[in-house]
Amino acid sequence: MQKVYICLNTIAVMKTFCAIAICLSAILFAACSKDKFETKPKIEFAEYNKFVDVGGLFSARINYYDKEGDLNGGTLVAVRVRLNNNPPIAPGDYKAEVYPYTLPDFPSKDKAEILFQLPYSSLDETLVRNDTCLFKFVVTDKAGNESDTLVSDVIVARQP
Repeated sequence: MQKVYICLNTIAVMKTFCAIAICLSAILFAACSKDKFETKPKIEFAEYNKFVDVGGLFSARINYYDKEGDLNGGTLVAVRVRLNNNPPIAPGDYKAEVYPYTLPDFPSKDKAEILFQLPYSSLDETLVRNDTCLFKFVVTDKAGNESDTLVSDVIVARQP
């Protein structure tokens, strides 16, 4: 009987194993060391009401996330976009469309909530039919970093 020897090139196997181990370690390190928050603030709706009745409030709770937590003293800009333009509104009778606010000083936090509210009277433009609009929100932190624009669904100011 003849003996057969299988000789593995152990150097080639070790090189392949080391290369795979290094790649997996690099991927794992990159995934684990990535921060949840970024320098650029991030905003998202916690909730908001889509219907506002006479005497009520449009209310939007907005969560923000910021790596540096330097949103205190920053700005919130809310822009109301009217969707119904018929019948036309006389010049000078428009309600404010842009609502800029300086955020109050509060302890730096990397996540918190902003509450934005407007009374029905700021949304109601006509007595003929329900008024519809949407809101766009942007925050800017103390360092001047601006969030992406957050856009609501249609908001309806209902007639009595």
